[in-house]
Amino acid sequence: MLVSGASFAGLATAYWLNRLGYSVTIVETANELRRGGTPVDIEGETIDILTRMGLVDAVHAKALPPRGFEFKDADDAALGSIGSGADPAANERYEIHRDDLLDILFDTLSDQIDVLFSQSIDQLDEGSDLVSVTFNNGDRRDYALVFGCDGNRSNTRKLAFGDGDQFTYFMGGYFFLKVVPQIGLLPANKSQVFSVPGRMAMLNGYDDRTDIGFGFRTDGEIDYDYRDRAQQRRLIHDHFHALGWKVPAMLACADGDDDFYFDRLNQIRMPCWLRGRVALVGDAGYCVSPLAGFGGSMAIIGAGRLADALERHPGDYAAAFRQYEVGLRPFVEEVQERAATTGLAMMLPADEIELAERDRRLATGEIDF
Repeated sequence: MLVSGASFAGLATAYWLNRLGYSVTIVETANELRRGGTPVDIEGETIDILTRMGLVDAVHAKALPPRGFEFKDADDAALGSIGSGADPAANERYEIHRDDLLDILFDTLSDQIDVLFSQSIDQLDEGSDLVSVTFNNGDRRDYALVFGCDGNRSNTRKLAFGDGDQFTYFMGGYFFLKVVPQIGLLPANKSQVFSVPGRMAMLNGYDDRTDIGFGFRTDGEIDYDYRDRAQQRRLIHDHFHALGWKVPAMLACADGDDDFYFDRLNQIRMPCWLRGRVALVGDAGYCVSPLAGFGGSMAIIGAGRLADALERHPGDYAAAFRQYEVGLRPFVEEVQERAATTGLAMMLPADEIELAERDRRLATGEIDF
C-alpha cells in the first residue's frame, strides 16, 4: 500500500493499514515532517479513534490548558466571549500543538513502515490488480492501493482526478497565519479577535508562542504568486495598515521572516473521493477550511472510518471504499456547510449588518463552541 503525504491523514491512514496487516510505504515530498501551524482540536469521534489506536493517553498528556476566546472592539473592550475555561477532560474537548500530535503519530509507526522523504509521485498507471507508480526520481513500483493524504493542494488528486481548481470551493477570502515567540500582546491561554466588515485580526496566546492571524474578504479570487512571500506580506499590509486595536504591533511582528502561511479560504468539494484503486483521505478529498478548526480531527476520523471499512470488507477494496465514502460524506458536508456559513459569519463578517448581528449574538450569549 502506498500513502502519499506524511501529515495527520497520511500517518493515521498508515497506522491503520499497518495494523490491518498490510505492508505500507509513505511518500512525502518534504525532507522531513512538515512542522508548524495552529493547534489541533481533539473532541468527539476523534477521541474515540485515538483511544482505539492506543494513543489517547499520550495525546491527553500533551493537551494545552483551556483557552478562552474573546471578541474585542477597537478600544480593546470585550464584546463577548466563548469557552467555559473548565477542565478539558471534563468537557471531552481539548487542543494539542500540531507538532506534538505529529510526533506521537510518527513515533508509534515509523519503525514499522517505509517512509520516503524528499520524493513525490509523478505518474499513476492503474492496472487490473495494481497501481504502477512512477516517482520523481524515476523509480517505478507497484502497489495494490494508493491513498492520497497530501493536503488541500493534493498532487495525488491532480494525477488521479484531473488538474485545475475544479474541486475547489472558494469561500470569498484569504487568510494569513504566523507563529512567533511570546510577544506580550495577550495573556497565555487566550484568543482574541477584532473584526471590521470584511477584515479580521486574531491572536492566540500560549505559554511559549503566539499565533498572529489575519483574514480578509474579496469579491473574487486575487492574482498573486504563491511563491512570492514579499507580495503576500504587502497584501496583508494593504488590507490592514489603517486598522487600530493591536493590528500595528501584529503587522510589525509578522514582518520578521518568510515563515508564514498565506492562502485563499477554500474547501475541497468532490462528487467522489475514489477512483479505481485510489482513495483520498483528509484535506486532499474534503478540506473543510481553517475556519472549521477541524481539519486535523477530520483527517483522523477519515482514516479511522477507512480502516473500519477495510476491516469489514477484507479482500474487497471496492466495497470498502464505497462504505468509507457513503458513511463519511454526510458528516463532511455538514462540517463544510457550517464553516462556510456560521463559521465565516462569526470570524469574518462580510458587512456592517453581519457584524452587528454577530456582536448581538455575542452579547446575548447565543454563540458558543
